[in-house]
Amino acid sequence: MSQQIQTMFSNIAPTYDQANHALSFNKDVQWRKDAVRQILKDGFKPNRVLDLCAGTGDFALAVKAQAPEAQVVLADFSKAMLLLAKKKTGVAGGFEILGADALKLPFHDMAFDAVVCGFGVRNLDNLEAGLKEIARMLKPGGRVAILEFFKPTGFLNRLAHAFYVGAIVPMRGGAISGNKQAYDYLQKSAKNFASLDEFMRLMEKCGFKDLSVESKTMGVAVSLVGIRK
Repeated sequence: MSQQIQTMFSNIAPTYDQANHALSFNKDVQWRKDAVRQILKDGFKPNRVLDLCAGTGDFALAVKAQAPEAQVVLADFSKAMLLLAKKKTGVAGGFEILGADALKLPFHDMAFDAVVCGFGVRNLDNLEAGLKEIARMLKPGGRVAILEFFKPTGFLNRLAHAFYVGAIVPMRGGAISGNKQAYDYLQKSAKNFASLDEFMRLMEKCGFKDLSVESKTMGVAVSLVGIRK
């Protein structure tokens, strides 16, 4: 990822959680819980899980709450975000925190049983390369859960998405963080991101199968789970 985006996320780190909860009207907490439940479906029990683009660690904590035996590795390129994640995970065992670029991860092939990524893939410089990197690190049969804002289809979903991304995100995010430029970027990245169908086709191309989708809050957010071939 670019140095500019890295700097931007580091600058908004102190207010990132507050902004996330305010922007989603606290729905983001349940979105993560639901995505973890989705990945653990049918009795799947991962031993080692990567929280990619981990930010301040909310997704990792959601994983640990439902899979307490799992070792959870948090990886992000923002040291400021990871410092907050370290405080939130505290002295609890079973967490490892690592500064790393999502396109150049220092893990060997098939290192994880599962990967989760919340609102991170749309910031990758090369989406296909990022998905291939996730596939590389997963064991065959391993699962990935992507929680993201996809370009919507359908009239009502487009209206909800346009209002949320175009108005709520830059206005409330900028007010809370004091950094309107950052949340202008975030709304543009969401607005210009792939549609769900486009993303699913790319996931299949990159080595995933049996994709399952859950729509959140009128399609504003989507959680997508795929299985490594």
